[in-house]
Amino acid sequence: LELPGKTLNARYSYSENELLYRDYKPPARDAIPLPKAVLYLVMAALVVVVVAYAIVGHLIKDLVHDFVDWIFGPGPDDSS
Repeated sequence: LELPGKTLNARYSYSENELLYRDYKPPARDAIPLPKAVLYLVMAALVVVVVAYAIVGHLIKDLVHDFVDWIFGPGPDDSS
């Protein structure tokens, strides 16, 4: 290969015996390829559900206790 003002010697040889990866086998793939975007959406939905339960969960529990007290009357340990 010659360039103006420079001479480069580039040699390339190819032989079946010189193959570096002739015994290479690719790793097994997952049974169901899942895009990263879908994985991120599932993780985001899980975080939203956990945060919503953390915020509203105790309110729902108090509402259920009030509903049970309304139906069956206050329990023996309720002072109010």
